[in-house]
Amino acid sequence: MGKARAETPEPGSLVTEATDEPPWMLDQVDERLIGLLERDGRMSYAELGTEVGLTPGGARARVKRLQERGVVRVIGVTSPHAVGLRSIASLQIEVEGDIDRVADEISQFPGVRYLVLGSGNFSLLAEVYAQSSSELFSLINRQIREVSGVSRISTFLYEAVHTHRPVFPTTNGR
Repeated sequence: MGKARAETPEPGSLVTEATDEPPWMLDQVDERLIGLLERDGRMSYAELGTEVGLTPGGARARVKRLQERGVVRVIGVTSPHAVGLRSIASLQIEVEGDIDRVADEISQFPGVRYLVLGSGNFSLLAEVYAQSSSELFSLINRQIREVSGVSRISTFLYEAVHTHRPVFPTTNGR
């Protein structure tokens, strides 16, 4: 029985991009499939089909269509603490000059796991991970701060995660 296949994005690749297009219209079967995959991305197509009233082939076709349209990507999520990444911070970075060039350069540092371009009080939001506070200090102050165009960094150190909801509501309010 086939499993929902995980896809790995290229390092530093743009994961999502804001568009003016309306969201893909999802029916109840699509929403149920998404909910099941969010809870267990390793469910077989036979299991998915049973849960939503489709054949394994029908479930596979639906999941494939959702993947092709960029609605869902099935991936493994690592627990940072479980793999020794105990120092985590959010960085609000102000940029002077070409924001894309600065973002491209910052995204190449191995400790940078999440990087968002924005507008407002700061240009970039980064989430960074390290094994120790000294490694985190080095990443922020000896690597990211040295990137040409970085004018200011505000750092928020994570002490504990209170709430984490990887499940997103869909257009029909699931």
